[in-house]
Amino acid sequence: MLDSLVTNTYFQDDRFSPGQRGGGSNSNYLPKEFIPQFSDSVYASRIAALARNSQFNLVYNEHVRGYIRVYAVDKRKFVSKVLGLTHIYFPLFDESFRKYGIPPEMKNLAIVESALNPTAVSRAGARGLWQFMSGTGKMYGLHSSSFVEDRYDPSKATVAASEHLRDLHDMFGDWFLALAAYNAGPGAVQRAIRKAGGARDYWEIWPYLPQETRGYVPAFIAVTYVMNYYREHNIRPAQPGYLYSETARVPVNQSLTFEQLNETLGVTMDDLKFLNPQYKAGLIPAPESRPNMMRLPKQYIRPFLEKERDIYAYKPEMVAEKARLYAMVREADRRDDVISSGRGRKVHVVRKRETLSSLARKYGCSVSQIIDWNNLKSSKLRSGQRLVVFKAGGDSSRSKASSRKLDRKKGKSKSKSFLDSGKKKGKKGGAVNKRKSSAKKSSGKGRHKK
Repeated sequence: MLDSLVTNTYFQDDRFSPGQRGGGSNSNYLPKEFIPQFSDSVYASRIAALARNSQFNLVYNEHVRGYIRVYAVDKRKFVSKVLGLTHIYFPLFDESFRKYGIPPEMKNLAIVESALNPTAVSRAGARGLWQFMSGTGKMYGLHSSSFVEDRYDPSKATVAASEHLRDLHDMFGDWFLALAAYNAGPGAVQRAIRKAGGARDYWEIWPYLPQETRGYVPAFIAVTYVMNYYREHNIRPAQPGYLYSETARVPVNQSLTFEQLNETLGVTMDDLKFLNPQYKAGLIPAPESRPNMMRLPKQYIRPFLEKERDIYAYKPEMVAEKARLYAMVREADRRDDVISSGRGRKVHVVRKRETLSSLARKYGCSVSQIIDWNNLKSSKLRSGQRLVVFKAGGDSSRSKASSRKLDRKKGKSKSKSFLDSGKKKGKKGGAVNKRKSSAKKSSGKGRHKK
């Protein structure tokens, strides 16, 4: 298995700089080109030291060793940037984990899942830092539309992940089993426990887990190791443009566009997009009940609060058009919800040479919707397979087509999947939350389901 950290190429180099923040020194590092490697006994002793202060039963074995090489040798540049991104996201994770009783090491799971990319998209449609599928996300209060994607919201998605992980731990009583269930689904873990004669230890049920899940916990252990011992491996953190402590959230009580903020406060469009990835079209819509939240660099918080009314009133035509489109698309989404709740339901029996793409065209839906509706573990279909689909109505289909045209007209680009970014390097990508495709013979990873 090669997880998203290996295949994902979302990093924007202009968001990172070498060296340490706050006047730190690189004097403890060896020459940049030097790549240290250590014996098994050193790795084992270091992981044992981490285990003594952890709720996880961290161990060292051949599976973990393979992932340590991936992160500490093969993909050092990626790890360097991930280390920089931890300064943005780890404080947020720690706040939520303390509230929900999640072990602090669990924040490394987001590295395995998304390489700390808040807009990561898997081939199966899992999204965000924590790679929620649409169905699982909705169970934990994460909603999606053509303009707003809660799974991209670092704050909302982290709360949802905390609740989901807590629920899985309550179900299995073990954090490694909770991790396996997050990856493959509770059902797969329960079946593995039964096949192992009732054993509730991850390594005892390991042979009975889906192949894609067997590498998931070893990857987590390896990431936990590297996040603690990167200095010993001569990996230098690349520093992001902002630290978490240098930003804050403010409530937004009316419709507001990024352009209004840019022209009135001087916040760059890149910073607004980077700090608020959930607003996909640069529109913070009018709240239905509680205010929507926006994250800004701290130096802009006070000016925003002082000029808030003037900012809302600045060039109202900027927001009027986007708000109109938002209302139109939201109505189309509501019609789709009605269809998906029962009307238009059909059981399709797969014929020879039919593909997910051909079925999506036939029923006026997306490939990711078919995968989500049926909890598919692979994009490959077999003849005779039965699939549940919800055939879209004509008006809804036309509205969505219009929405896509409007998106393209405004220059909206589609996020690249892990598979697409992996192809550039000649490797396979993975899908998360229902089942990620394997890129190593020995192991793989899935996508969580409930």
